[in-house]
Amino acid sequence: MNTIFFSLLTLFSLFVFMNLGKVRASKKQTDRSDRINRFGSKQGSANQKSARSTIIEGKAEEINDKGEQ
Repeated sequence: MNTIFFSLLTLFSLFVFMNLGKVRASKKQTDRSDRINRFGSKQGSANQKSARSTIIEGKAEEINDKGEQ
């Protein structure tokens, strides 16, 4: 009896998970000007005025406890 119950519960959970995986964010959520640019792409959405890269260019320096360089 337990095997049948948990098997049905597993199948139902997989069915719900697969169907909810198709749900997408709305346009209001995806097309905003202050959206985080995770991949650093230069292309933005249609209403995004300026796309900035998330990578900061610079030179690495070693930091010592004594303050010497």
